[in-house]
Amino acid sequence: MERVRVSRTDLARRTREIVDKVRRGQVTFVESYGEEQAVLLDAVDYRILRALADYATAGREGDAGGENAQEIRRVIGAYLRGEINLGKAAELLKLSRFELMERFDRLGVPLRIGPATVEDARDEVKAARKGRRTSS
Repeated sequence: MERVRVSRTDLARRTREIVDKVRRGQVTFVESYGEEQAVLLDAVDYRILRALADYATAGREGDAGGENAQEIRRVIGAYLRGEINLGKAAELLKLSRFELMERFDRLGVPLRIGPATVEDARDEVKAARKGRRTSS
């Protein structure tokens, strides 16, 4: 995960540029007088991290974050428990398989690559075909 430090002044001057980089996966620490004040993180990455924390604490994090956050937690939990594969998780999160792989790699989420069953293989093919159609 790429990490960058910017001053509050730089953030004010280059907000659009910095936010665009954050949305592409760059984590940005905002500093004032050499002290970290805040961290900027892509919203989907943040929700995935929250889902991971919720999974790790056996759901004790509560239902904060709204319906979208709850769906992400449900999908991430199912993926981590091995109930669904990467392709199915990507489909349910409305991401391409490759985008989800990139996010998981960036966030340190273990990747389970390759289908374990025929049904998993069909889901992988379906997700790949769907991703190809939407990216054209």
